[in-house]
Amino acid sequence: MADAPFLSDGWFDRQRALGADLPERPGATGRVQHVVTGTPDGEVRYVITMVDGRAVDVSVGGDDTADVTYTNTHADAQALAQGELDPSVLFMQGRTKMAGDMGKVLALMPVTRSAEYRALLAPA
Repeated sequence: MADAPFLSDGWFDRQRALGADLPERPGATGRVQHVVTGTPDGEVRYVITMVDGRAVDVSVGGDDTADVTYTNTHADAQALAQGELDPSVLFMQGRTKMAGDMGKVLALMPVTRSAEYRALLAPA
């Protein structure tokens, strides 16, 4: 899984492999869709299903039934994954679009703000 560029098959494989090993956080459960616009391959959608803080599924493609959907440009999504940008700042600046259940966002925040989750998203 070395040299897995952002949004590549290897990057998704790495998320699947490492996601189940995230620390358990009871109640941090939800399905989060990510929409990344402006990639070299056009728009990319993927969904991470979290159960008690662990990523139990990572699937490529869209899902209109996800609890929360985040939309970012390719550049911002890549910088977020590398830990170079703060998601709260992007949201406040209107650069990250969020739709869905704010309760799920708050329940998942301890996971998505953790160092372990950041390591999961970072390119290998």
